[in-house]
Amino acid sequence: MEMKNYIELAEKKAGTQIELANMLGITASYIRMVKAGKKGFPIETCIVLADYINGDRLEVIAASNLVTEKDVKKRKILESCFRKVASVAAAAVVTSILTLTPQYTVNAQELKNQFTEIQIIRNIKGVKNSGERRIDD
Repeated sequence: MEMKNYIELAEKKAGTQIELANMLGITASYIRMVKAGKKGFPIETCIVLADYINGDRLEVIAASNLVTEKDVKKRKILESCFRKVASVAAAAVVTSILTLTPQYTVNAQELKNQFTEIQIIRNIKGVKNSGERRIDD
């Protein structure tokens, strides 16, 4: 995610850009420069911002540094922060799906009783269809 998106999430939560600036301890004009891609936040501001929006600290720090970083090698390193977080999130989702507990327990005796009832019904229908007469008909 781009730094602009993180800022916009925080602005929405804070109500206004000025309120966000006050909360972060910076000026609204500084926030506008970061959103415009002219500057990045210091690490400590990124951490406060990430915590405020319940975001990943490393992602916000990387996004802030990507705003101004020109070196291709460094950009690739920063961009890898997003892939790692995404793969960890995906692994967590898969793990939680695979470890879900059943919503109800299955009682083996109940299954046996249901199976027996089905067999009895089938036997009764089979006898009626074959034309034989049973005593309990």
